[in-house]
Amino acid sequence: MKNVVITGSSQGIGFGLANEFLKRSCRVMLSARSEKRLEQARSRLAATYGADMVAACPCDVTEYRKVMALWDAALAAFQKVDIWINNAGIMNTTLKYWELDPAEIAPVVTTNILGVMYGSRVALQGMIAQGSGQIYNLEGMGSNDSMRPGFTVYGTTKRAVRYFTESLVEETRDLPVQIGTLGPGIVVTDFLIENMKKMPPDEYEQVRIVYNILADKVETVTPFLVDGILANTKTGAKIDWLTDEKAAERFNSEEYASRDLLKEFGL
Repeated sequence: MKNVVITGSSQGIGFGLANEFLKRSCRVMLSARSEKRLEQARSRLAATYGADMVAACPCDVTEYRKVMALWDAALAAFQKVDIWINNAGIMNTTLKYWELDPAEIAPVVTTNILGVMYGSRVALQGMIAQGSGQIYNLEGMGSNDSMRPGFTVYGTTKRAVRYFTESLVEETRDLPVQIGTLGPGIVVTDFLIENMKKMPPDEYEQVRIVYNILADKVETVTPFLVDGILANTKTGAKIDWLTDEKAAERFNSEEYASRDLLKEFGL
């Protein structure tokens, strides 16, 4: 039985990961900023898997002391943390950079970069002390140098996450802690849906075509990621769902070219 902490896990990919870990008899500590959503998520999972298998702790990953409190809460609940996943992240409105409200910039940068850095440091210190553990950071658009209009800020943060993680892998090679990344690809979440609704009509139509080919549901992607994590035994692992090869195959596939995945979500 593994004990898992997932930041940003009251909904979306984080919730999906939690659900899959619980299916595999792992215990999970949920966390999110919204206490209401967090309790709803905990109650939902506890009803299925049992209250002793899932716990929850509110956490704003941009505040170091709150990330420390999350570790302490997990330790109190499970006595040990085997896997820590830095999943919490937010996206800015997909406007050209000069059109973007400057008030949106700092929250994206602090959540997506500082959140990963703080989470990694807290987990590293705790795992070094306990003698083992794994840390995984979520990649995204920009991690692999891909670029799209409207993703300048978000993509910058995800490229930073890749550099940070790869550097951390090198720094920790002599430690009893494994560091890796998770690449979920394009996943249809509330976050993605709301962002698409705000797009100008011409951009919306272009993005819709691509997403119908490349995007997937949370419940399609998360089992693959969780199985990859539980099977992994090395540091530096990159557990990627949507590889370049898989993306190319989809663009050449009649099945994916004709599917209308987004219609299920009212898009």
